[in-house]
Amino acid sequence: MQRALENLKSHELKILFGIIEKLSGGQDHGVFRREISKDLLHLLKADFFASFIWNPSTRSFGDPVLLNMCPANVAQYEIHYQFHDPITHLLQKRRRATLVCEIMDQAALEKTEFFNDFLKKDGLHHGMNLYAYDSDLNIGDLRIWRSDNRPDFDRRDVAILDFILPYFKNALRNAMHLAKARSMAGLWDGFFENTQIALFLFDHKDRFVFQNKSADSLMAELADPLSARFYEVLSALLKKSPCQTEWGPFSLSVFHSFSPEDGRPVKGILASHSSPPRIDREVLKSRFELTPRETDICLLICKGLTDQEIASVLNIAFSTIRTHLKHIFLKLDVSNRSELISILFESVVEISY
Repeated sequence: MQRALENLKSHELKILFGIIEKLSGGQDHGVFRREISKDLLHLLKADFFASFIWNPSTRSFGDPVLLNMCPANVAQYEIHYQFHDPITHLLQKRRRATLVCEIMDQAALEKTEFFNDFLKKDGLHHGMNLYAYDSDLNIGDLRIWRSDNRPDFDRRDVAILDFILPYFKNALRNAMHLAKARSMAGLWDGFFENTQIALFLFDHKDRFVFQNKSADSLMAELADPLSARFYEVLSALLKKSPCQTEWGPFSLSVFHSFSPEDGRPVKGILASHSSPPRIDREVLKSRFELTPRETDICLLICKGLTDQEIASVLNIAFSTIRTHLKHIFLKLDVSNRSELISILFESVVEISY
């Protein structure tokens, strides 16, 4: 292989490494296959390109990318010619680039219905296929063909495809993971699309896998290094049982669930802005034995209103407000408004260091 590649000209090497770069871009399998199709035909001096992807849901090959081939004719393969195909099942057994003539003599191939009614219809004559395997699963292929006015492929062409194989295989794997992640993202986004709650999702190994749009917005509020610190807090929370805690202005809660895709356990953390402390009217009245009017005055003092403003809101005399305040100060054992507010908020705010 190395000797064959050493004979490539500079412009051919440029095309080859351009293909490798495109396969390393982490794109959808339809995108990178379309991007490399013309480059491969140029590099291999070929005329026709086809590539199919294994679909585990339907347990069949699909998502074709075709160049210079008629989609309607290719569709006939699924309907009829796959049952009269003398070469593909043999080519699939090869885990390397393989010339069609290696598994069937050209003269013998040209006598078959498959050649005359299917391949020849689009002009395919000399072929070379490459099948990528992930363990024992064939996950995708590259099928390169030349017309009858060109010579057959040679060992140099095989060496080029074999050189591309590991990059193609890795690109297919990455595309599969990307599709899976997008599927999960769509699922969880669907659950949380109508809520302002931010969701951070982790897989069964506590690896971060997804955050919804509200989480994106939340993270945009945090400048470095707070954003990095926030993820550290989330990671620490994962090690605890379902719980709730506060971090800065955010309320964080952990929940456990299962992935609807494969049934594996997942952990989620919901994050929302903490609500400002609220003083419950009935609790306040009961705890300090306040009258309804005294309770009203306490709540308005917490909102920052002056005595005159409170009198206006409650539509009572200023002197009456002063009288109520004296009673409130005695009941709560305070001497000014600051002490009063502090006592009231101690009932709803836990102070810890």
